[in-house]
Amino acid sequence: MRKVRRFAPFAALGAVVLGLLVYGGISYRVADGVTKLERQPLVPAAESVGPIHEDVSFRARDGLLLKGWWFDPSAWQKTLGRLDRAVVFVHGRGQNRIISSFHPDLIAKIFLARGWDVLLFDLRGHGESEGDRYSLGEYEPRDIAAAVDFVSAKAGIDRRRVALIGESLGGGSAIMTVGLDPSIGPVVTDSAYANGYTVVSESHMKYTGLPSWFAPGITITSLLFGLNVWSVRPADVVRAHPERAWLFIQCDADQTVFPHHGRDLKVASANPDTELWIVPGCDHVKAFSEHPDEWQQHVLTFLDRELAKTPAASR
Repeated sequence: MRKVRRFAPFAALGAVVLGLLVYGGISYRVADGVTKLERQPLVPAAESVGPIHEDVSFRARDGLLLKGWWFDPSAWQKTLGRLDRAVVFVHGRGQNRIISSFHPDLIAKIFLARGWDVLLFDLRGHGESEGDRYSLGEYEPRDIAAAVDFVSAKAGIDRRRVALIGESLGGGSAIMTVGLDPSIGPVVTDSAYANGYTVVSESHMKYTGLPSWFAPGITITSLLFGLNVWSVRPADVVRAHPERAWLFIQCDADQTVFPHHGRDLKVASANPDTELWIVPGCDHVKAFSEHPDEWQQHVLTFLDRELAKTPAASR
């Protein structure tokens, strides 16, 4: 009996160590899997957006090669003059320039019909762009800022007249891009998150099937793969730029990015022109597909108003 008592602390310690090793091993494997995504094919083709496009490539601000499609509506709508305005679409996690939850093939047509230049491109680690992993908005702003650089030069317009529309990962990353480069144009987000750690903690069970207490292990081991969720704080960027108005779109039944993220982003903005559209009854990035007319009204009205603050250059 004395021998059993003598070794009991060592057995308990061994069980704890074994448990930590199992916890760490599972967390590591999950972090490896969730940060490296399977690339989706570019389907439908560019012709589903417009009859004429240009395959383009440009370098992210840290050198990665990014690829996309450029649409200039004046190339096939000869009676439509260029409006000195352009929009960059920023897709979500695990998607690409054309396979995206908010249907860029349909939304892009709305902008092209109004004379906007449009860039659809693949974030790092997605589609045809270089990179192995995604970072939830820590490094993606280097891609988005480079996309604005490209569009400004390609269209010959002021950077402030290049708008961003981002969904989910693309929305959070678009907000973070303002922190990197405040000179970009107006930003519209659909289902963006206010805080990286919070959204991972809330949604990881949906993607991994693991209990909530695995969140710390997954986020810590994700550091080994370049994902630092604590550095991604879109609400802080919004708070730091009271001079800028934002449009946040958030579905009230979102089970991926919970509705409080939209409210948190709105509260963070001190600009009286910032808007939050809470869309009833829809899930993650479903505002356009379920309320297309209202989506168009909200987005175009906001962008027209904000771009009017930056006069177009005379041609």
